[in-house]
Amino acid sequence: MNCDFCQQAGELQYRIRTQASAGWRFACPGCWQRQSQEPGYQYGGTRKANRRERDRRKRRG
Repeated sequence: MNCDFCQQAGELQYRIRTQASAGWRFACPGCWQRQSQEPGYQYGGTRKANRRERDRRKRRG
């Protein structure tokens, strides 16, 4: 998964939008810090790369 701002790959990203970009975008922790100061900032959740694997382990018991 790549950050929509710096294109850096990472396992943790935040779904955000700002006044400058009306659509939802994913930001790495570094870009998220900068973007959270922008006007109209909205947080929309956290995406983790290993979520599917974690869910599979939970179901198996």
